[in-house]
Amino acid sequence: MRYVQCALVLISTMLFSVKLYAQQEMMDHSHMPIAVPNNALIPALSLTLLKDSMSGYNLVLNTQRYDLSVPPADTMSMQQMMSATTNPSSGFLQGHAHLYINGVKIQRIYGHALHLPANLFKSGINTVSVTLNNHGHMYWTAKGKKIVATLYVNDQTKDFITYRFESFPSKVENTH
Repeated sequence: MRYVQCALVLISTMLFSVKLYAQQEMMDHSHMPIAVPNNALIPALSLTLLKDSMSGYNLVLNTQRYDLSVPPADTMSMQQMMSATTNPSSGFLQGHAHLYINGVKIQRIYGHALHLPANLFKSGINTVSVTLNNHGHMYWTAKGKKIVATLYVNDQTKDFITYRFESFPSKVENTH
């Protein structure tokens, strides 16, 4: 009888652990992909980074076919936030962006331009990456690729931007 009780406790603990792990995985949706629906236009993203005249840098997101927006307050269920939403007037996908500097998530982006303080950067080579995300923080993918733009910058060289990667580049800069 004692072995049966131990086995039941062990099985219960394992099931609870699996359930807890599954709940955590569902809650950590920030690294989950969401495919651009077949009936939607694929968003494009390019970045411009300029040295600010006072301090730090200014980052500009050049997007096409994407509506950077704040999620509607208290009007979306979690299921709606985790799915694709479109702007009714343009038909473009809606969402926000995530900013990463040197692989560390810094913040969400709801507009096309923002100031980046110099203390976010180390001396030498840095990476600045931006992903497009739905309102549930899932990153958009198209044709099996994450929609992302990354700049490699080096404050120690004449050519500030040393390399640029864009999975779906914007064709015209400063287009929203």
